[in-house]
Amino acid sequence: MSEAGGFKDAERWLAQRGVPRDPIRVPLTAPEPAQEGGGAQGPAAPDASSPAPPTSAREAGRLAAEAHDEAVRRADERAATPDPAAPRLDDDVAEAVAFLRRSTAMAPQSEARLRDKLRGRGTPSAVVEQALERARRERLVDDEAMVAALVDERRRKGHAPARIRRDLRERGFDAALLDRALTPADAEDPEAAAYALASEKAARCTGLAPEAAFRRVAAHVVRRGYAEGLARKVAREAVFTARDAQRTAGH
Repeated sequence: MSEAGGFKDAERWLAQRGVPRDPIRVPLTAPEPAQEGGGAQGPAAPDASSPAPPTSAREAGRLAAEAHDEAVRRADERAATPDPAAPRLDDDVAEAVAFLRRSTAMAPQSEARLRDKLRGRGTPSAVVEQALERARRERLVDDEAMVAALVDERRRKGHAPARIRRDLRERGFDAALLDRALTPADAEDPEAAAYALASEKAARCTGLAPEAAFRRVAAHVVRRGYAEGLARKVAREAVFTARDAQRTAGH
């Protein structure tokens, strides 16, 4: 009896006795022979040591094109996605510029002094530089123009170049910038400038006794930045010599 016929007779015998039974199916192909060493094995794995089949030029070109398209797509996505840090940076710069406006509202200040103030507030360096750049565009900061104006103002008040240089350096202005602005004042005769200052002050002290007027004039010249010895010399000339000349003219 064939194997298929034996299976059918067994199914019929079981059916006659009321035993339910799924039909026995005969595989169409014979199973793979068992591997040596026992136990049925699955399909043989490819040999990892065997070289992969070579990629054709057409396949390589297709893969390169796909990689390029993917890179372009990702770049477009990054460009279309807004930088979450950008709005915050703009806000920080605007806040820093507002601080600079408040700081310079009462008196001009050097860029170096304003930079130190921003850093003292914990402002990041990138924000500091962008805020100062915007402040320069708005003319909130202009060291050269401010130095020229301050030097002119102090010279009209009779301040000596040494005092002007010291005062403006303390306010953070660059030494080289001050040297350029003070070149004309440095070229003047300091004694002549001090005497002109003393004479102007002495003319307002004619109601005082000579010694009192001398002390007041000398102190005034010292406060303007001239050396004490020079101040006493020009004060004596402005007070005593001028009064002696007036008495002589009166006789």
